Amino acid sequence: MTNTQEKRTALDAFIEHKARIDEMLERLQAASADHFETSPDDIRWGDAGFLADIASDLQHITDRVFKEGEYA
Repeated sequence: MTNTQEKRTALDAFIEHKARIDEMLERLQAASADHFETSPDDIRWGDAGFLADIASDLQHITDRVFKEGEYA
């Protein structure tokens, strides 16, 4: 395989992964706009804990992408 073919394959994979990320972000934004399908009157500690876990996971991802936190 030549360098051009390898780069093309890497580019294809990169674009594919980026599309997956964009789709996930779009779904997360929609879920957030809908308060993660939870009515304010029905919020319980489990709901708060669920969002805390999600926020922690997203913090890890953003730290990694932006070279912050443990990735600084």
